[in-house]
Amino acid sequence: MRLSFANGEHADFIMDGSAVSLGNADGNTLVLHDRDVAAWHARVTVDPRGIVLEVLDPSARTHVNARPVREKALLRCGDVLCLGKVVVNLKADSDDLIETDLPPEAPATPPPAQPARVILRGVSGSHFGKTIAVNPRLVIGRDPACGLVIDDARIAARHVAIENVGDAIYLRDIAAPNGSSVNGVQIDSAIVYPGDQLAFERSHFIIEAPGLPLRGEDRAAADQLNIGPADVERSADAAAESPQAQGAIWWLIGAAALIALGLVLLIHRGI
Repeated sequence: MRLSFANGEHADFIMDGSAVSLGNADGNTLVLHDRDVAAWHARVTVDPRGIVLEVLDPSARTHVNARPVREKALLRCGDVLCLGKVVVNLKADSDDLIETDLPPEAPATPPPAQPARVILRGVSGSHFGKTIAVNPRLVIGRDPACGLVIDDARIAARHVAIENVGDAIYLRDIAAPNGSSVNGVQIDSAIVYPGDQLAFERSHFIIEAPGLPLRGEDRAAADQLNIGPADVERSADAAAESPQAQGAIWWLIGAAALIALGLVLLIHRGI
C-alpha cells in the first residue's frame, strides 16, 4: 500500500508492513510540517486484521472518507485519510497494478432472473450503508434515469457503467469529466475485482461479489475455495462405502442386539 499526499506535503510512501507514525514532531516516520497536524497525530499499522489507523492525539482532527475517527479505524486501498488539512490517499503500490485494457462493450442484454452476483456497498457519501445491485450492468450518474444516482455537480449525467460479464467486472467510462478512482488510483476505465474501492468524487463504494476471484487470484484458485452441495454428498457417500464405516455400522447393530437380549432376560426373571 502507498500513502500519497494530495497536496505534496510529503513524497509518496510505500508501506512495507511496519508501523508508520505521522505527525508534526521530529521522530515520526513521516514528518508533516503543518499547523493542523498534531505533534504525534496518528499511526498506521499492517496487522492480521488488515490496515489499522490509530489516532494518537484524540484532540487532533482525523477523518476517513469524511467521517471523524477518534480512536481506531480499519483502512483499505482507496480510502482518503485527513489529518487536519493534510489529505492522504491510500493507493495501490503502483498505478500500473490497475488494468485499464477492457474488451469492447457487449450488446445490451436483459437482466438475468437470478439475483445479481455483484453489488456495490456504499462506504461514504449519501449512499453510505446502502447496497446497489449491478445485475448485469449498472449506469452511475447524476441523471435520475441512472441505476445509481449521485447528486453531485461534478458527476456527469451518465458518468460511468459497471458491467458483470462472466467472471469479470468492468468499470467503463461514459462521460466522467475527471475519471474515477480504483483503490485510490485515478483512471477512466478499468478491470475491477471484489474488495476494490471505487470513488466517484466524494462517494465511495466497495465491490462485493462472493465466488468471483479477488485481485491477484486466478479462477482455478477461487473454485477450489468453493465446495458445492454435490461435493458434500460425494464425500458422505464415500465415507459410507468405506470399510471403516461399514464396520462401525455392524458394531452398532451388535450392541443393540445385546441390549435387547438383556432386557428380555430381566423381564423373564420378573425384575
